[in-house]
Amino acid sequence: MGGEPVTIAEICPCVNVGCPNHGQCEKCISRHMRLGTLNYCSFYTLLPVLRKAIAADPESPAADVLRGITDHRLEVNAELAKKNGLSEERLADLRKQVAEYSDY
Repeated sequence: MGGEPVTIAEICPCVNVGCPNHGQCEKCISRHMRLGTLNYCSFYTLLPVLRKAIAADPESPAADVLRGITDHRLEVNAELAKKNGLSEERLADLRKQVAEYSDY
């Protein structure tokens, strides 16, 4: 990777820096699956699809639910990012690094 961080833990983009599973993808995914919630990476993976679904029928009850979930999650993430000194630019860079981390 030429000068880039060697471990995924070093580029973990999750804003919940204090989580004991921060940077430990397997444990993070396991916890969120047990809770029935999306982890940070999964949320940002699905965010474009959620936005398309909302835009497809913005006045529908389903769009209202998706908008509420999406807006709430973005708000919570923004608060945690601010608390932990993470700019949106830095988070976007970390998400890009994570997306490019795998060789396949």
